[in-house]
Amino acid sequence: MEQNQMLFYIMAIGCTICIMIGIVKKPAYLLVLAVRGFLCSVIIYGIHIFCARNGVHAPVDLNFLSIGTGALLGMPGIIVLYAVSIFV
Repeated sequence: MEQNQMLFYIMAIGCTICIMIGIVKKPAYLLVLAVRGFLCSVIIYGIHIFCARNGVHAPVDLNFLSIGTGALLGMPGIIVLYAVSIFV
């Protein structure tokens, strides 16, 4: 296993534990995550459709990672997704 892969797994496990602790302490947090994930997926899909109509390749696709990033971070997460995809 490479070092980057190990770091990714450590961060993923840490984030999962933090989310689970937040859900156990406040069950309404799960509803907040679901609503935020839905709204972020609508925004990403709208940007994707807008880019497709104008003949531009959309830099971010709609998948569970982009929805998860949007659910956890909200609008700043979407901005980070597009910034990373444009600059990388």
